[in-house]
Order: sequence, then structure tokens, then C-alpha cells
Amino acid sequence: MFGLAHADLGPLFYGIVIFIGLVSMWHKLINYRFFLFAAEAFVFWLVFALHGGTMTGGMSATIASLLTGIYLNMWRRK
Repeated sequence: MFGLAHADLGPLFYGIVIFIGLVSMWHKLINYRFFLFAAEAFVFWLVFALHGGTMTGGMSATIASLLTGIYLNMWRRK
């Protein structure tokens, strides 16, 4: 009736994913895992630049860097 019925959960999901990415990178930094931190930061920068700095690019870059961190962490433990 007043235009308040629109409930978009996209920004909430986006914020949660960005927060998880920041926590992941912060955890790597305070535990002196500089190679893993640099790898995540590089993948984020690369994907964000390839997407032209858009909001979709930020989401794609965050997910790509999180997946990179997970993969490299699993690879390092073998």
C-alpha cells in the first residue's frame, strides 16, 4: 500500500558474504599467513578489476577470494 512491501534480501546476503571475506583475511593476517592473505587479496583485486568495479563484481570477487582461501588452505594441509 505504501511501497514498503518490497523485501529484498540481496543486500543482506551481500553484506554477510563481505563480512565473512573480511574476517577470513583478518584471520590470515593476524596468524602470519601472509602468502594466503596475499593470494586472497590478489584474486579479489583481479576479479573486481575484470568486472569493472561494479557491485556484482564485488560479490564475485569476494566469493572467488573466499574459494581461493579455502582451496589453498586445504592444499597447504596435505
